[in-house]
Amino acid sequence: MLQQRMGGDIMVNMNGFFRHFYTFGYWLAKMMILNICWIAFTLLGLGLFGIAPASLALTNIVHKWFAEGTEVPILKEFWSAYKKNFVKANGLFFVWILISLFLYMDYFISKNYIQSFYFHIILMLLIAISIASFAHFLIVFVRYELPFFHYFKQALLIALARPMETIAMFVSLIILYYLYSFLPVLTAFVGVSLTLYPILWFSYRACVSVEENKEKVEQKSKTPSFGKS
Repeated sequence: MLQQRMGGDIMVNMNGFFRHFYTFGYWLAKMMILNICWIAFTLLGLGLFGIAPASLALTNIVHKWFAEGTEVPILKEFWSAYKKNFVKANGLFFVWILISLFLYMDYFISKNYIQSFYFHIILMLLIAISIASFAHFLIVFVRYELPFFHYFKQALLIALARPMETIAMFVSLIILYYLYSFLPVLTAFVGVSLTLYPILWFSYRACVSVEENKEKVEQKSKTPSFGKS
């Protein structure tokens, strides 16, 4: 009886192990497919013009995994999102390039000419906020339907409202950096998709938290308050 029980426990544990192993393998395969799609569609857009729509198409699929918990036909969904957002994605990407150039020029001037400690600190803070906003931008774009420049405002608000998720993004990037250093072959197969995955996850959680807090505030404002008689 004891042997049978031990044998049954081992089988259950083995089944659990293989189930988790299969789940991880399936997830990794999806990451590889997404990575291939990102590379292929980036090249389809002649490199520079394909980066933004390919990244947003990847984000669209991952966001559906997070929000809906359902499988989607990756190639079909990727191509659909890529075509739909091609022009708008490149327009938004161009604005981010302008912002980056502006901040870089300010940093260069501050470092080499102004040389003011306080101005430099303020500038570095603005750069950090801009990077944090950019990190949330992909999820903000696929999650909300907003006027063109409102995407930048929403990404900024999310970054400021949920700093812990923003910090977690950069911690995950540090971990991935050491992982890629240890296993550089990963960069060839899942470099883009695996790098974006934790960023998108924490950004998604930040958006959900902000929405839940907003809903609670709105419910409280609608609840009638009665003073003491």
